[in-house]
Amino acid sequence: MNGSVYKRCSCPTADLPLDQRTGKRRPCSKQHGSWWFHTRGPVDAATGKPKRISRGGYRNKRDAEVALAEVTAQIRSGIWTDDHRVTVSAWLDAWLVRKQANGLRPATVRVYRQHIDDYLKPFLGSILLRDLRPGHVADMLARLQTNPGTGGHSLSPNTLTRVHACLRSALSTAVKMRLVAFNAARDVELPKVTRKRVKPWQPAELGAFLDAVQNDRLGALFETVAASGMRRGEACGLRWDDLDPGAGVITVRQQLTERSGDDSVCPFCGRNHQGLAFATPKTDSGEYRKIELDQVTAGVLLHHQVQQGLEKMAWGDAYSDHGLVFCREDGNPLSPSHVTGLFHKLTDAVQLPDGFKLRRVRLHDLRHGQASLMLAAGVDMNIISKRLGHARSSFTADTYAHMLDGVGRDAAEKAASLIPRRIVAGNN
Repeated sequence: MNGSVYKRCSCPTADLPLDQRTGKRRPCSKQHGSWWFHTRGPVDAATGKPKRISRGGYRNKRDAEVALAEVTAQIRSGIWTDDHRVTVSAWLDAWLVRKQANGLRPATVRVYRQHIDDYLKPFLGSILLRDLRPGHVADMLARLQTNPGTGGHSLSPNTLTRVHACLRSALSTAVKMRLVAFNAARDVELPKVTRKRVKPWQPAELGAFLDAVQNDRLGALFETVAASGMRRGEACGLRWDDLDPGAGVITVRQQLTERSGDDSVCPFCGRNHQGLAFATPKTDSGEYRKIELDQVTAGVLLHHQVQQGLEKMAWGDAYSDHGLVFCREDGNPLSPSHVTGLFHKLTDAVQLPDGFKLRRVRLHDLRHGQASLMLAAGVDMNIISKRLGHARSSFTADTYAHMLDGVGRDAAEKAASLIPRRIVAGNN
């Protein structure tokens, strides 16, 4: 084995026992200090000389020898990397800065930052990047699932999956940059995630709601979301420049987001809207997608445009025109959370023909309802996926395939009709 191991401690060299055979001082036998190793690494391209690799902090000679053997094997196989003693914490920070510079969406940056600060750093931050092993990652996930120490609440399988994905992505970049030889998070087993089944309104329920809110000032917003499958932020950020009511086509270019403490300047009026900011849509596939509307919804938007024009005339010079399709009375952006609150208030006021109250669903379920209706109408899954702006059609299939009574039965009947039969039991 190339290289050697040695012990470092506070004992004076003169007090150490002398090895009569080699003439060198032997390591002390006291239970203190730590063991180190050093060896020659690959040739440094800058100096033309072999790098000196020295690492320490091992509890005993055996651990140091094992570490030396591992490094020696990596050097021989050409996979040894020099991480410059970077910790996991420092690398995660550097990785996120790098991702942000490469155009990572602000909303995703905020999510990654939370995962890093709340979960990854407390459990893994002090470990050297090169020393991180799958066991560290598995232990972190297990502790987050049972006793996270982050507010006293264990994390859900979905959140654990996202935290793990964040770490895996960061380590994948580290491997590409030759800072580590392998991705310690790649093969760690995760708890099984069961996707919650969405339960939007049935057509009769949706019709009752839309009929009840058609005279509300923002009734057209809910009509548009239900008919287009747009996200709440996309509807709040929709501008008349991105909508052709006559042709009934929407082009999704931006969304309106809520960010606590955001001090960004509005690109349309030059002011700050107290936590509201315009941003690109949630996914790359969701940006610049075109959504064709039915004639009823297109007509509702034309009527809404006329009503908004009357509001603008009433406000006069005090109107702050942002070109938004859905906005406050004075033209300023709507708070998405206000829209959600209004949705629930309007829902609670709807009474069905049978005398029961309309069941509460999320505003986002209007988007799910659009997908379910298109599935019931036999629309191709890929078309639905593109309409909703999903990154993958497989996600659309997993989320919506179960929805609406009778869809599966209709598919079964169509499939059975393709099979030629001479005699069918019960029908002879």
